[in-house]
Amino acid sequence: MASSHRKPRSAGSRIAGIWTPADDGGPRLGEVEKKIDDLYRRVDSTTERPDAAKRTQKIDSVRKQPGSFTATPHDHYDQAQLMSRLTARRKGAVAAHLTERSTTAGKRQEAAVSLQTPAWTQSDPRTAKATVQKKLSTARALLSQSAARERRQEAAALARQAVAFARAQIGKPYVVGAAGPGSYDCSGLAQAAWKAAGVTLPRATTAQANAGTTVPLADAQPGDLVFFHDDSSHVGVYVGDGVMIHAPKPGTCVREESIHYGGTSAIHSVVRPA
Repeated sequence: MASSHRKPRSAGSRIAGIWTPADDGGPRLGEVEKKIDDLYRRVDSTTERPDAAKRTQKIDSVRKQPGSFTATPHDHYDQAQLMSRLTARRKGAVAAHLTERSTTAGKRQEAAVSLQTPAWTQSDPRTAKATVQKKLSTARALLSQSAARERRQEAAALARQAVAFARAQIGKPYVVGAAGPGSYDCSGLAQAAWKAAGVTLPRATTAQANAGTTVPLADAQPGDLVFFHDDSSHVGVYVGDGVMIHAPKPGTCVREESIHYGGTSAIHSVVRPA
C-alpha cells in the first residue's frame, strides 16, 4: 500500500536536463543569470583584492545552480564595502592628480614671471644705469691706480740704476766738459747716470733742470736731480737721507756729500727725470 505521507511533486519543467522550479513568484532564470553576470564583472574589476579568487569561486558555484540563487545580507555588505573602497580610491587618485596639476601650474607661472622680470634692469632702468655707471667708475679708478703704481715702480727701478751707476764713479776726477768714463763734471755725471738707466738727458745743467718733473725738496727720492744756485749751474744725483753724489769743482773727485754743503739757500730745485 502506497504511503499517504508522500509529498506531492511540485510542478516544474526540465531545461537542458536540469529541473527548474515552476513560476511561483521566485526569481526567474534570466534575472538570476543577469545578476550573476553583473557580480562577475564587478569582481573582475577588483582583482587586486586578496579575496578576489575566493569571491570568484563563490560566484561560479552560484552560476552552476541558477535555481537556488539567493543573495545573503553578508554578500550585500561585502559588495557595498567593495564599491565604497573603489569610490574612495578613485576620489583619492583624482584629488592627487588635481593637486599635482595645480602645483605644476604654479611653478610654471613663477618661472614665467621670473623670465619676464629677471632682474632689477627691467623694474627700474634708471637705477640699473646708475649702478652700472658706478661700477664702471670704480673699475676705471682701480685701473688708474694700478697704472700709476706700475709707473712708480718702473721709475723707482730706473732711479736705482742711476744711483748705482753714480756710486760706482766715486773717486773719479772732476774735469770740465767731461762725461766719462774716466772723469766727469757735474752735468756730465748726471747725464751718464741716467743714460745707464735708459733715460736720455740734455748735456747742460740749465737744460737738465727742465727735463723732468719738479718736486718739493721734502719729497725728494733717490735718483732725483738736485740743482743749486739761482741759475741752476750745479747739479748732483740724490741718493736719499739728504745726501747726493756729485762732481763738485776742478781739483776734486766725484764724491758723496750732503745736499746742504753750501747752505740750504743754495738749493734751487729738485727734478725727477723719470
